[in-house]
Amino acid sequence: MAIVCIDDQARAVEIRDRVIIRLPDNPSGGKKMQVNEVMTTNPTCCIPSDTAQTAAIIMRDEDTGIVPIVERKGSPKVIGVVTDRDLCIGVLAETPTGTEGLSPANVPVERCMTRQVVFCKANDDLDKVLDLMQENQVRRILVVDGQDTLLGVVSMADLMNRGKVSKGETTETLKRISEPTDEASKPRAQTAKLSKSQ
Repeated sequence: MAIVCIDDQARAVEIRDRVIIRLPDNPSGGKKMQVNEVMTTNPTCCIPSDTAQTAAIIMRDEDTGIVPIVERKGSPKVIGVVTDRDLCIGVLAETPTGTEGLSPANVPVERCMTRQVVFCKANDDLDKVLDLMQENQVRRILVVDGQDTLLGVVSMADLMNRGKVSKGETTETLKRISEPTDEASKPRAQTAKLSKSQ
């Protein structure tokens, strides 16, 4: 009987008859693991006119901190994203312009969403996603095709739980994401080096 586990240096090893055998770093024959192997598919979305409360309910029910915003119902074209931080800071801590007198629950997500989104492609390797997360200080990235059609979301949790990424790389990414900055999260995303433009 063989058991595959991870050693203290985040390498895959197989224990067979009390002998530890180090497995290759890329068991797929040198091909790096791709986003489509770890991403969450079919995320629940909002449209711009949906309320902040609708987005918050999706976050609660789906156990996520991000909701993609698509242009209209039935359309998979991404036009923005709203995060738990956007709702907390952009709706509860501040009143978005043009929503004075509205209950925070009734604020349309278009008033607090981030329009410049950090994207990656389904066939990007996980190193590229880690780089995008570090550069833009984000924990979640939308996965789109060439027409900005939503395919899924890849998160730091996806990389930690399903990705074959070394512990050192994920630790470094988490450190870089968490570095203090004078900018709020939206301006960082708005000035992001987007994957699709590279």
